[in-house]
Order: sequence, then structure tokens, then C-alpha cells
Amino acid sequence: APGDKAAGPPPARVKVAAVTEETVARTTLIMGVLDFDVVSGLSPEVSGKVESQDMEEGARVSSGQVLVRLNTDFLEKSIQALNAQIAEAGIRISNFQRNLDRTKALYEKDAATQKAWEDLADGLAEAGKQREVLKSNLETLFLQKEKSVIAAPFDGVILSRDRNVGEWVSPGMPLCQLAQASQVVVEVPVPEDLVRYVQPGAQVDMRIVALDRDLSGVIRNFVPVADPQSKTFTVKISVPWFPEAIRNMTVAVQVPASGSTALRMIPRDALVPYQGRQMAFTVAGGKAAPLMLNIVAYHGGFAGVDNPEIKAGTQVVVEGNERLMPGQAVTVVEEGGTPGKR
Repeated sequence: APGDKAAGPPPARVKVAAVTEETVARTTLIMGVLDFDVVSGLSPEVSGKVESQDMEEGARVSSGQVLVRLNTDFLEKSIQALNAQIAEAGIRISNFQRNLDRTKALYEKDAATQKAWEDLADGLAEAGKQREVLKSNLETLFLQKEKSVIAAPFDGVILSRDRNVGEWVSPGMPLCQLAQASQVVVEVPVPEDLVRYVQPGAQVDMRIVALDRDLSGVIRNFVPVADPQSKTFTVKISVPWFPEAIRNMTVAVQVPASGSTALRMIPRDALVPYQGRQMAFTVAGGKAAPLMLNIVAYHGGFAGVDNPEIKAGTQVVVEGNERLMPGQAVTVVEEGGTPGKR
């Protein structure tokens, strides 16, 4: 009858997936911080006034990219002066050589003394040494000019700009802080009783709540020094660089807290927050039935639970569960990744 059709809303259309079982480690949530493992304070090797700079905080830079140029006006003048002195030394050498050749010919005819010949030879040698000194000084000036251009030593991110155009800088003065982009780490303080479960190379899941972003990282190593008060040690986890990375940002890390054990793995898409806990819906008799979850691990896109009543193969709602209510009629439109019965 028409009245029967209007008695209630139509069944909710949902998709379901099967619970699986895997042997994985339980995890515990510990808060860590994001950091850049390699941070360099760039400094000049020569003194000078900053003529130009390209150092915007937060900007990505490539290895070899010019960040700072120092003014080289005085260097250019000194280079010009040295080049002139080298040219003059060359003229002196030519004159000595010409006079030496003429005196040698006269000496062989007994028309000049040996001392005159030796004096000219000594003068030629001294002029040659002076020119070599001038050339060495010129090379030093060219090196200073080269060092007046400061480039990024690696691909990275500018963390801070410490000098501006017009400022005078000297060797050792900080120009900027540059973090190596490829070396992003999460540092997390782990209680010492979990040290036996921390294995370098193991994959761990993390979440940056401020960005609503899930990350996966690999345990690189741990610092072999425990804090004497808290009895925690620092574990370093390598993560891929991402543009929103901020130094000292809080990261929630799922740290291994046991050896491997058999757990039922529920797709994260099935999770629904409920009164500070997580639940999922299964389908029983054509209606949504809630399952309260005891989550003891997170691995990739799955949550591991140890509820004894949840078995491998149990179907849980992974799509259409956001507004479901317990007991609500449902229609499964897809099951286990394949179309289901209507």
C-alpha cells in the first residue's frame, strides 16, 4: 500500500569488506617531533658587503643555487692593478732577457765582463720570481671573487635568513640556516622497556594531527643514551620530505610494543569515532550492527584488533558508514571489492 512505502526511509546503501588476520606487532601511541636531520648554517669564507640575496624562509633551493652575492668592486680594482703589475714585470723580464743576450755575445768576444753578465742573469731571475708572486696574488684575488658567491651545498629548505642586502659579513658569520630536504626524521622518546621491539628497518605509521596527514616511516636507528630521569631513549624514523614539513611539529607515532602476534585487521575506512573510542558496523539481518573495537595496532591502512568475537572474514562497512545508526536498514551494494547482491 502507498502508506507502507512511506513508513520509513529507504535502506542505506553501503559497501563492505572482509576482516583479515595477520601476524603483526602491537603498537603504542607516543608523541614525537618532526626535524631535519641535516641542518647547516651557511657562512662566507671571505668578508664583504651583501650585494644580493635569494633566501626566502621556507623556500626550496637546489644544490648549486646561488643564495648570496658579496660586492666585489674593491676586488675588481685590485685585480686590475695586479694585472698591470704583471704586465710591467713581463716588460722588465723582456728587457733583462734582451740585455742578457747582448751582454753574452759581447762577453764571448771579451767586450763585456763576466760580472755584468751575471748581474743581468740575477736580475732576470729576480724579475721572474716577482712575476710569479704577482700571479699567485692574482689567483688569490680570483679565489676571493669566487668565494664571494655563496651557493647551496645541497637540495634543501631555507629555515632562517640571518643577513640582508647591505650588511657587512665576515668569515664565520651566519647567512642562513639550510635544512637538507631529503633527510626528514621524526624523533620520538621511547620507554626503555620497549627497546627490544625497536628494530632498524621496520616500518611504522604516524599521523600529523595539525595537517590531518598520515605518514609511513622507517626506523633508522636510536640514540644509545637513555634519559636518566624519564628512562626513555630517542628513536629516529626516516620519512619522505613533504612541502608542509615544519621543524618541531608534533607527530603521533605508532611505536612497536610487542613481538608479532595474530590480530584481526580492519580497514581504517571502517572506523567510526564513538565516545572517545572506535567502532565499526557489520551487517546482520539486513541491519547495521555496531562492533566496539579494541585497537592494539595500526599498520598501513589497517587497524589491528584483538576482540575475540571478531573473526577473519567478518564483513565490515567501509563506505556509507559515516551516518549509519545501530539497527538502521542497509543494502549491501559491494562486497569484498566485487559487486554484491542488491
